[in-house]
Amino acid sequence: MPSLIRSFQVPHYLPHSHHHSGPGTIVDLDSHKPRSHANRDSGNFSIRSYKSTKSSRSSQESLSPVTGSLSIQIESPPIVCYGTPAESSGALLSGMLWLSVAPWEVEFESLEMIFQSIVVTKKPVVIGCPDCTARTTDLNTWDFITGAHPVSHGLHSYPFSYLVPGNLPATTESQLGTIKYQLVARGVTVYGETLNFTQEIKVSRSILEGHDRNSLRIFPPTNLSATLTLPSVIHRGGNFPVEMRLDGVVTAANQTRWKLRKTTWRIEERSKIISSACKAHAHKIGGEGKGVKYEDIKVLSTEEYKSGWKSDFDSADGKVEFAFTAGIPAYATSTDDVDNTTGLTVTHSLVLELIVAEEYCPKGSKIVTPTGSARVLRMQFAMNTTARAGMGISWEDECPPLYDDVPSSPPTYQTLVCESHSVEDLSSI
Repeated sequence: MPSLIRSFQVPHYLPHSHHHSGPGTIVDLDSHKPRSHANRDSGNFSIRSYKSTKSSRSSQESLSPVTGSLSIQIESPPIVCYGTPAESSGALLSGMLWLSVAPWEVEFESLEMIFQSIVVTKKPVVIGCPDCTARTTDLNTWDFITGAHPVSHGLHSYPFSYLVPGNLPATTESQLGTIKYQLVARGVTVYGETLNFTQEIKVSRSILEGHDRNSLRIFPPTNLSATLTLPSVIHRGGNFPVEMRLDGVVTAANQTRWKLRKTTWRIEERSKIISSACKAHAHKIGGEGKGVKYEDIKVLSTEEYKSGWKSDFDSADGKVEFAFTAGIPAYATSTDDVDNTTGLTVTHSLVLELIVAEEYCPKGSKIVTPTGSARVLRMQFAMNTTARAGMGISWEDECPPLYDDVPSSPPTYQTLVCESHSVEDLSSI
């Protein structure tokens, strides 16, 4: 019986053909030349090599030697030195240095942290020279690891503490220079890898407010004298009252008097800096140990009054009383006072100018005639500008009492003396 099975070509469906036929076109695979084994092998090899290359890259990235990282956690309150630089006991700086090690043991050659002070001048001797622009001073150094020491995987802590000296200037940003402080942590492995971390530390100064101070100014050859009542300390971003009294405005012998026409006050910030040169550029300013002095004056706030005072011409000498409010606004870019220990000096002063005009007034007459004579009375008062103390107190006031400060102990108990008797004595009794 003849076989009913016949062989015939079966068309295949190719969803995406490489020819001009649209997607979903039925084509006959026999009409195309089969790909040679060499081409097929080369195609398979290219795919395999790409996959192997990609997997090898990812494995290399995952196995790249990542030693670890450093971080600093400050545990102490903000650094505030209370009192003047000559009287302040400083502030405590304490915290924790964290070392995170990768998933294997790493041997460190050294691990240290440095507390630095950086003074930067905006008027360097040579522009672009880092040594002429900044001067770095190491205030304290902590050596946590000094030799080859293996550190296991995980998070490791290294506590540190330091008493910041009370005579250090506060963190400053002025027109001529800046003063800032930072903690620099550095770890070096035995293979030469280095871990670095830097954190800036802000240091402030706060002088506690005391009694108001009275200042007296005399203006010869006249009999005028001014008495002002000023606060001992002022703060940035706040106002303070000023009371003024002008005496000697009436001269009975000449039948003249001085009348206050205008009052103007302003608060000035005076900055001075001495820019020193590095050893390579010391010849530009005449050798080592010399520097260039720069000075800048900035007006922080000002105001003018043409009325508001009380004049008394009936007394023997006469007087003028005036009270006003001055201050440094919060939007003004200013800084606290800085002494001259680092080459940068910042001071603040209140400048007061009074314009007085002389008038002729005969006794018993109400007619006043200007004489045409006028004077400008100028006064300048140094103002201590610091940060607000708030609720903070000095660190030594927070410490527990010392051994010598412990009061005497309570009285001891009296020793009770009991007479003991033997058993024979008790039997006889």
